[in-house]
Amino acid sequence: MKQDMYPAGTNPVHSAVVKLFYSRAARHLFTNAWYSLLSNLDRGAAIRFLNYGYAALDGEQVALQAMDEPDRYAIQLYHHVVSGTAIVEKDVLEVGSGRGGGASYVARYLHPRSYTGLDICKPAIRFSQTRYADQGNLAFRVGDALSLPFENDSFDVVINVESAQHYGDMGRFLDEAHRVLRPGGDFLMACFEDPSKDVFPRESLARSRLRLVKEDDITANVARALELDGARRTALAVEIVPRPLLGLSHEFAGIPGTQLHASFANGECPYYCFTCRKD
Repeated sequence: MKQDMYPAGTNPVHSAVVKLFYSRAARHLFTNAWYSLLSNLDRGAAIRFLNYGYAALDGEQVALQAMDEPDRYAIQLYHHVVSGTAIVEKDVLEVGSGRGGGASYVARYLHPRSYTGLDICKPAIRFSQTRYADQGNLAFRVGDALSLPFENDSFDVVINVESAQHYGDMGRFLDEAHRVLRPGGDFLMACFEDPSKDVFPRESLARSRLRLVKEDDITANVARALELDGARRTALAVEIVPRPLLGLSHEFAGIPGTQLHASFANGECPYYCFTCRKD
């Protein structure tokens, strides 16, 4: 009941938590702990995606089956990331596969020969292994993005959607992605700048051995997707997250009205989509 003593956005406990969320070291710990907690809280398997989404500014939409419609904006981010690369009959690795929704979408719609989703969060991998067990070209395993458990030249495509900014050493991750890619293979990444963690993806890629083929600033598209998807995200948070954690869950989800959404909407936090190649 004490929460009701404060107008929306003025609860001092919530304000302190949000400040801690935006501190460098604490945010890394919060992020990892939050994803594990979310996997345990979501008993009804309602959350299959953890990204912020993509909406075309002209209103154009990807054709989806009815079962995928609730996750439209999150799926459209994956579609935008992979749309310029041939996936059919390729061996694909996704690093940071989260709850597996993106892996399932690409495996079902774009028909790779094999799709491996890797994540360091054990509850998320257990969820994905159970949820998508019927997809024959799809597999999941626990692993560290900074030490990928695969041989050199193992994959035709490596995908990373909104995950690399959490790794602590993006340069090392890019070296690992280069190592496991076959010559001529593509590295596809969606990532936003995060000065609180010294994350600047454009600069990291420029220092890597991967050759940049295409760079796309999608900040406005991400902000628009969060606005269009805000009501659904809010309803999911209310359904799944304990009330004392609702404020923090809104920040993680980028719901309109939060500091994170504002940073996308005003361009303070640029969000990019990259296509790179191993020569």
